[in-house]
Order: sequence, then C-alpha cells, then structure tokens
Amino acid sequence: MIHCEDGPFAGQRVDMHVSDEQRERELEVRVAARTEELSFLSTHLLRVSETERAALAKELHDELGGLITAAKMDLSWLSARIGGSLDAESGEKLNSVMQMLNQAMLLKRRVVENLRPSLLDHFGLSVALRSHFDEHCQRAGVECVATLPEETLALDAVVQLTLFRVAQEALGSIIARGGAKHVEVVIEAEAGGYVMVVGDDGPPMDTDLARSMPSVRHRVAAAGGNVEAEARPEQGNRIRVFVPRSAAVSA
Repeated sequence: MIHCEDGPFAGQRVDMHVSDEQRERELEVRVAARTEELSFLSTHLLRVSETERAALAKELHDELGGLITAAKMDLSWLSARIGGSLDAESGEKLNSVMQMLNQAMLLKRRVVENLRPSLLDHFGLSVALRSHFDEHCQRAGVECVATLPEETLALDAVVQLTLFRVAQEALGSIIARGGAKHVEVVIEAEAGGYVMVVGDDGPPMDTDLARSMPSVRHRVAAAGGNVEAEARPEQGNRIRVFVPRSAAVSA
C-alpha cells in the first residue's frame, strides 16, 4: 500500500498489488458493459433505419405514385382528344411516353417494396416472402421453392420484419454470388418458436456472417433468436434462423 502525496491520487492510498485475476475481472466487466452499449446502439440504429425506410416508402408511394398516375391520366385524355389527328411518328412518341410512365410505375413499386414490403404489413410474412422470392428468383433465372405456413405466425410485427430482412439479405447474397440454380426458403414451427431456412446449391458462401451479411446476426439476436450458416461442398449453402414465439401474439 502506497500513500500518494501529490498527483491525481493525492491523499489516497493506492494498492499496487492488484492481482492479475482481479485485473482480468475488471477488464471483463468493462468489455461486457461496452458490448452492451454497442448492442443497444446497433439495435437503435436498425430501428431508426426501418422507421426512415417506412417513411420514405410511404412518401414515394403517395407522392410519386400520385404524380405518375396523374400524368398517365392526362396523357390518356390527350391521346383520346388528339390521337386520331396525329401522324404516325407523333402517335408513336405518345405511346412511347405512356410506356415510360408504366415502367416508372413498376420501378416505383419495386423501390417501395424494397424499402418497406407492403405485403408484410397487410398479409403477413408468408405472403411477403413468397412474393419477394418469386419475383427476384424469376428475374435472376433461379428456380425457387417456398415452403411456408398458411396460418398466421405467432410473431409480432418487428420479428416478422426481422425474418423478412434476413431472408431478403440471404437471397441477395445468393444472387450476387451467382452459380445457384435452385433456392429454397422454409419456415417451420418448432417447440417454443419458428425456424426459417434459406438454402441454395451455388458455390460455397462465406459462413462468417459478421463479414458477409453484417446486420443478420445482430437482427436475429435482437429478436431473441440465433442464426447459423453452413457451407457444404457439393451440397450447397444453408442459413438457419430460430426465433421464439411472441408471447403477446400467442396469447
């Protein structure tokens, strides 16, 4: 024990014989506290991000959708009013503008659905996942099999959104890697919760999800679940997610 006469510890007695075991315990406590802080911050940022995405999706749907719809209506009126008096080239240009507006409406729909899947809010996870996988697999030329329950899942809206985002990111990774010919998404009930599996027969994936799909592990942990990734030579890849049932929904 040393008595300090000056400096930051003036007037205090400092024990210079702190054991390595005590230092290790103090370090573990600090690391645990910092980990909890970072986990809280990450969860908060994910929630803020989803809130902002939902607000942007609503604005695009309402404002941009309204503008495109109004433009199509005016163009249809104009076509009916003067279409018969136009020469062939002008008529072709009029039809071209209408086609571009139709494409803009489809693009708006895709952007809005990626930001916040409306099917998830209105019809639940199974319908939203089936629609998302069918659309993106068809566009990528990949065969998709979706085995999803028809009944309403005993999961609250936040957990359903978590599973949708995980499946969305997993499918995006599969398509980005290339080489897969078949993709499957399965949700099954298990004791105390649900298991979702996303698999493919493409080249081996990076099973370090913290590096390959950074938000997945944290999203699942925040929902009280766990996630595993497996890459098997000649047998494809598999991401397995378990989430517990939501007590409020079950009740």
